[in-house]
Formats: sequence, C-alpha cells, structure tokens
Amino acid sequence: MIDVFAFIIGLALAFQLITAMLLFILGKNTPFVFLVNKLYENEPRGIYDRFMNGFYYLFFGIAVVLFRRSTDIHGALKGRFIFLLEWIGIAVILVILVNIPHMF
Repeated sequence: MIDVFAFIIGLALAFQLITAMLLFILGKNTPFVFLVNKLYENEPRGIYDRFMNGFYYLFFGIAVVLFRRSTDIHGALKGRFIFLLEWIGIAVILVILVNIPHMF
C-alpha cells in the first residue's frame, strides 16, 4: 500500500517538474497552459470539480502558480530566471528528502 502512495507522489512530482520546465521554456501563453488551466475551477460546485481542483494542484498547479507569480512580480525574463532558481531549490530539497532514509 505504501508503494502505491509513493508511486503516486513520485508521479505527481515528475509532472510538476515537467510542467515547470515546459513553462520555463515555452512561457505561459501556450496551448499546454491553456489545457492545464481548464482543469481548475474557481468555484467548484460538486465533488467532481473539487476532485479536479485537487488533481490540478497535485499534478500541475504548484508549477503554474509559481510561474505566474514570478513572472507577474519580476517581469518576463527575470521572472523566468527566478522561477528556474525556485525549482532548482525544490529539486535540491527533494534529493535531500529522498536520501535521508539511505543515510541511516
């Protein structure tokens, strides 16, 4: 059972990193971003909409929100660079967390 949860979490992290790198390379006005943004509902009405909002945040949302925030605050080029630095920091933290059980 733990393996299933670990697989889902690993898959979600992989999708977050893929989304982050696509955003970094292509920007936010691409068909991929429009497709991903359609998964999120601002006012969820039922259980399906709530599930899709959870799916959005699990698989794409964190990357999209961080990219929008950094490009809105810092502008296009500087925002992309800061976004890349954020994801490098996230990757370093993930590597540390994955290697903690192997240290002991």
